[in-house]
Amino acid sequence: MPVSHAPTHRHARRPLAVLATLLLTATSMTLTASPAAAQANGGSAGQQNPGMSGFQPLDRIVAVVDDRVITQRELQAEVAQLGGQVDLANMSPADQQRLGERVLDRMITEATMLERADKIGIQIDDTRLNQALNGIAQRNGMNLSQLRDAVVGQGQNWAEFRDGIREQMLLEELQKREVYSQINVSDRDIDAYIEQRTGASAEQTEYRLAQILVSVPENASPEAIESARERAEAIRDELRDGEDFARVSAERSDALNADEGGDLGWREPARIPSLFLPVVQDMQAGEVSEIIRSPNGFHIVKVADTRSTTGTAAVTQYRAEHVLLRPRQDRDPAATRELAEQLRAQVASGETTLASVAREFSDDPGSAQRGGDLGWVNPEDMVPAFAQALESVQTGELSPVFESQFGFHFLRVNDQRRQEVSGEDLREQARNAIGERRADEELTKYIRRLRAEAYIENRLTGTVNDASGQRALGRQ
Repeated sequence: MPVSHAPTHRHARRPLAVLATLLLTATSMTLTASPAAAQANGGSAGQQNPGMSGFQPLDRIVAVVDDRVITQRELQAEVAQLGGQVDLANMSPADQQRLGERVLDRMITEATMLERADKIGIQIDDTRLNQALNGIAQRNGMNLSQLRDAVVGQGQNWAEFRDGIREQMLLEELQKREVYSQINVSDRDIDAYIEQRTGASAEQTEYRLAQILVSVPENASPEAIESARERAEAIRDELRDGEDFARVSAERSDALNADEGGDLGWREPARIPSLFLPVVQDMQAGEVSEIIRSPNGFHIVKVADTRSTTGTAAVTQYRAEHVLLRPRQDRDPAATRELAEQLRAQVASGETTLASVAREFSDDPGSAQRGGDLGWVNPEDMVPAFAQALESVQTGELSPVFESQFGFHFLRVNDQRRQEVSGEDLREQARNAIGERRADEELTKYIRRLRAEAYIENRLTGTVNDASGQRALGRQ
C-alpha cells in the first residue's frame, strides 16, 4: 500500500512515489524517488514511454535554477509519470510541448525551494535520514534491509532513492521553518471553529474541491497578467465543453498538486480559503467556477461533490482491506489498470479471495503481508482518491478500480464505526484545519516570492528571470 506519508503540507508536490502509503500521519514520510531515480526506472533510451516522441532522446539542460540544472531526461521521466492521467501516446507534438512546459515549471518550483533550503543551511544528516528510512520500513512491516531489497526489486537505485527521501525532507523542513511556523492560530480561532462544528445548529455542507491555478509572477507586467488571464479563460472554456478536470489540471495547471488532478479533498467551510468560500457556497456538485483572481494568479474551482455533516465531535472510521498495483517498467498504466480489473473480477465472482490476491499481487508490502488488511482507518488521514472510495462503497462490497497518485486500487469496507473525539484531540484537529486553510494561501505566496528572487532560465520557453542581475555578473 502506499506507505505513511505526511508532508507538512498535504499537497506539496512530490517526485515519483514508490512503495508509498496512503496514510498521512504526522510522523510519516512518502517513499519517493528523485528525478534521477525515475530516469533509471523508466526514462532510459530504448525504453521510451509511448507518446514521448515529442521529446529529444539526447540529454540536454532544459532549465537553470541558481546553481541547479534540470535536464531533458529528468523532465522526460517526470512527464512519463503522468501516463495514467493523460493520454501521452495520442497527444500531438504541440500538446506534448505544452505539457512539458507545465511539468518543467513545477520542477523549477521544487528546485527553487531546494536552493533556498541550501542557502539558509537546512541539512538532513545521515542519522535523520536513516531514522526516516527505518520508519518507512517499519510502517511497511519490514526492516531496513528488506526495504532496500524491495526498492531495488522495483528497479530503483538505492542511493538515488535515499537522495529522493532526503530532498523531500529538505522541502518539508523548509516549509515548516519559513511558512508554517509563521502561521498563528489563536485559542479564539479554535474556540470559534469548535463552536461551529459542534454547536446545536452545527449541521453544515462539506465540499469536495479541486482547483486549477494559472500563476502570475510577482511584479508581472500588464501584458503578462493579461496573457495569464487569457490562458485561464481558455482552460475554463475547455472544462465547460466537457474536458476532464483532472486531465486538464495535470496538463495545464501551475498548482503544486496539479499532477494529483488539483484535488483539495473534502473541505468544511472553515477550511476553504476565504477567497473561494462565497463562490463555492453558490455552486452545485459538478459545477466549475468562473475565474477567481487572487494575488497568486487566476483560479478555477470545481465542486466535485457535497455532503451534509452533523457537526458532532465524532468521526466515522472504516475497517478496510485493499489491493494496490503500481505501473512499472514492464507494465504501463493501461496494462496495470487492466490487471487490476481482472483481479477484482476474480474476487467479485468468488473465484479467489481479496486476501489471496493481496498477498500475491499487491504492491503495498505492508498490508500485502496481512492479506490487504488496513485495520481501522480515518478518511481524513488518507489521500483524497482513497478517502472517496472508502466513503462511497457499501459495507461488504468491493469498490470499483480507482486510481490515486500511487497506482490502481480496489478495496472492500468490512465494517464502520463512529469514534468519539476527545476535547484535546478536537482542539488539535481544529488547529490543524485552520492552519491548513491559511497554509494553502501562505505557501503559494512564499513560492512566488522565492521564484521572483531566483535566477531562473527556462530553455523550453526561452524566458529568464534575473531579478538579482546574475547574468550581468557573467553567469552563462
